[in-house]
Order: sequence, then structure tokens, then C-alpha cells
Amino acid sequence: MEAKIRVHGKSQSRTALGIINAYLKLYPDSTLSDLQKAFPKSLNPKSFTNNIIVPEKETKGNEKQFFEREDELVRLKNGKKLALVEVWSKEDFDAICEHAKQYGIEVAEIEEAKPFEKGSYELEYLNEFVPLAEITPDQEGDGKKKRKFCWWWLLLAILLILLLLFCWKKCCGGDKCSISNTTPPVENVTPAITNTQDSIKAKSDSLSLKNDSIQDLGNAISLKLPDGTECKIDKNSPEYRLFTFLNSDTAKVDADKTKGWITMDKLCFEKGKTNLTSESETQLKNIAAIVKFFPTSCIKMGGYTDNTGTDAINMRISSERAKVTALKLISLSGINANRVTSEGYGSQYPVCPANDTDACRAANRRIDVRVTQK
Repeated sequence: MEAKIRVHGKSQSRTALGIINAYLKLYPDSTLSDLQKAFPKSLNPKSFTNNIIVPEKETKGNEKQFFEREDELVRLKNGKKLALVEVWSKEDFDAICEHAKQYGIEVAEIEEAKPFEKGSYELEYLNEFVPLAEITPDQEGDGKKKRKFCWWWLLLAILLILLLLFCWKKCCGGDKCSISNTTPPVENVTPAITNTQDSIKAKSDSLSLKNDSIQDLGNAISLKLPDGTECKIDKNSPEYRLFTFLNSDTAKVDADKTKGWITMDKLCFEKGKTNLTSESETQLKNIAAIVKFFPTSCIKMGGYTDNTGTDAINMRISSERAKVTALKLISLSGINANRVTSEGYGSQYPVCPANDTDACRAANRRIDVRVTQK
């Protein structure tokens, strides 16, 4: 794994403390149980504890075996304080360093002479990594400050005015024309990524009932998987468009990689975070069932953000969101991991280009799906 954080410490113990805190920068929602699983080898297996890190209250009676200073306690997102046991041997220290490599954490040589500001260790961020916890509101707004004037919108306004003038003259000299329907909806103002709904004209024609595993329920279809589980998919849903495309004998995968994307309407993330909301579970399970139903299919998950924040931050967040979704999909379906890829596109290709309201920006923070192989 590419290194994201390098830990500098003045001793083995302080470096180990830095490794634990680096892990929390990468995975800020981690619990005590997550930390114990991530670093399973005990530093003192024959004595007072079987864990590297424990709740602060469990150190009573053995305080001298743990870090005691307030700035050397580990704090979880929920505010709980944890204490790390002192590192007593090089074998223990090497074990923690090996675990750290799995998570993109590398350890620098011990630097006893270097002045350290916190906990006798320092964290160096590598390869443009920025911890989500350190993204401040000012940083998120940097992108807005740079956008002093949008020439694209001026050009669009001019084109719309010309279109209205053309329609006015075309109708009846402008005396009785109604122009209420001449303005195209926002979502059709040529986003670079298009929806497969446009390329599939007759859904009912492409739905084959020859396969006994497919049942038409009127407003929905039911897919029966080989393991006996059933999945119901609403005909007005993005999942149904995905199913229709894979089920069609005539629909082909477009060589243009900016086309053929389907926007998922219920795969949601909290602002600035990479955790899927609980409401996303149903749609994820539907997508997993569809991909599993078509065993030769491969798909790509595309991640997107709104236009708040810098391009670097948006690209990283969108990439992590797409990856999280792909991994969750693989887990739910049990399919081979190479059938699902992912990529982040930051604030590119907004479905609501204005990005001027909470609802508009929420629509742009999304996951799209594209079939790459049928």
C-alpha cells in the first residue's frame, strides 16, 4: 500500500504512540475494538494486560506501565481516552511497524535529538494525503474563493437568450408565442457523463421472461439468485436501468468512457466523509444482486463531490467514496474483486451544475455506476 503518513519519534514507545495516532488519522471513526484488531500483538503478554491499547481506567494500579501525560493519551472520535502500553522490546516495536505498513503508515528512524511538539512524535503526511479530521471550513471554502467569475454560465445565458429569440420569431412574430417550455431542464445542460436511460428506449422489449429466474411483478421485477435469495427491483429505479442494460441483447458497452453512467439516487454520504449512510444499504444490495445475476458482467463505481473544498481534497474524498462503495458491493455479492473497479472524479461532471443550494450540492455528492463488460 502507498504510504500516506510517516511517523517520526524520539524513542520506540513514542513512535508506537505516533503509529496509533496515525492510524486514527486514516480511520477517524475507529473504535477501541477496531484498534485492538488492527494491532493484535500484545506488548506484554505475560503480565498485566493482553492488549496494546486499553481504556484509561484500566491502567489503575499499573500506571507506570502506560503513558501518563495528558498529551500522550489516545482520543477516539467519541471523546473516550485510551492509554498505550510502553514498548519494552525491539521485537514488540518491529511487530507494530509491520502492522503499520498494511495501513499506509511508514516509520522513520528514531530521532532522539529532534524537538517534538506533541507526545514526543510527529506525523508527516505523504503523497498529498490530508486527514479528513483536519479539513477546516476555511479549507472547504477555498474552492469557492477561487471561483470569482464563471464564464461558462455567461456563455450558457447567451445561448439561452439566442434560443428564446429564435423560438419567438419562429412561432408567430412574437405576438402569441409562449416561451414557458423553451428552457431546457438543468440536468440536460450537457453534463459530460450521460445516463444509460437515454440509450435504452423500450425497457419492456428488453425484459426477457424466458429465464425462470426473472418474474415481472408489474411495477417491479423479481430476480431469483442461484443461492435461492430473491431481490425485488422497482421499474422506476436506477437499479432497473442497470438490469435492463445488462439483460438487453442489443445494448452495447460504449467505448466512450464518459458515457453509459447511471446515477444512483440512494447511495449517500455524510458531507466531507467517506462513510455510507444506513439508507444506502437497500440500493447496494440490489446492485450486488444484479451484478451477481449476470456472472460475466463487470462494473465501475464513480465517486463525485460538490464544488466546496479544494480540487485535491475533492478528488481524494471522491476516490475514497467510490472505493468504499466498491468494497462494500464486493462484500455483499461475494463476487470476484476484479469485477468491480472504482475511480473518483471530484467535483467534475455535476448533475446540478449550479452548486448553489444545499439540495443541489447534495445531488452532486453521489455515486454513479457504469457497465464496463457484459
